[in-house]
Amino acid sequence: MLSLSNVHVSYGPIKAVRDVSIEVKEGEIVALLGPNGAGKTSLISSVVGIAPIASGRIAFDGHEISREPTEAIVARGLTLTPEGRRVFADLTVGENLRLGAASRRDKAGIAEDLEKYLELFPILRKRYASRARMLSGGEQQMLAIARSLMSRPKMLMLDEPSLGLAPRIVDQIFELLSSLRSQGLTMLIVEQNANEALSLANSAYVVASGSLVFSGTASALKASGEVMEMYLGLEGQE
Repeated sequence: MLSLSNVHVSYGPIKAVRDVSIEVKEGEIVALLGPNGAGKTSLISSVVGIAPIASGRIAFDGHEISREPTEAIVARGLTLTPEGRRVFADLTVGENLRLGAASRRDKAGIAEDLEKYLELFPILRKRYASRARMLSGGEQQMLAIARSLMSRPKMLMLDEPSLGLAPRIVDQIFELLSSLRSQGLTMLIVEQNANEALSLANSAYVVASGSLVFSGTASALKASGEVMEMYLGLEGQE
């Protein structure tokens, strides 16, 4: 469904991503892991047109999107939930959710999805009329994910969904992602919490200093003591 081939991303003289190729198949959950500053956010930002690629090719759902504007990429069904949540703080939960469906014209479908995600995220129903700035960090993260889902994406990318959240809330977020997986949603998850991400993922990639250092199944990564310890600070399951 999503294919990156030999992608390079640069910010002036700084090479943030170097010759990275990844693939996400339909219905698959892929974890993109690595230490701080590895180039993970730059890589997924390039996918949605926020960070232009210097060279390489990006294709989604059979179409090359390497040079398409962000709006066109979202219209194709590829949505990013960015790091730091970035909800509209002075708008209500309901207004945030409706903005997630701004590109859609199917009023009945929007109403159906709104009810669907209020059912999936019951705290958002309770907070429906509250300003987003009044929500806790975990509630804002749930709102950010639900807002992305309101665009009815074919594939969802999430950048650090557990960042800054308490362990109990992290567990809730990954339970929600597991529920989305059971519904067949394709996802690419950028995450520093490698254990949580790998418990959910089919496949995994690890980047360090902008370069790919591992690609394979999630179980193969968990069994790779050297990669787990050197790049993720964890013990493998050899």
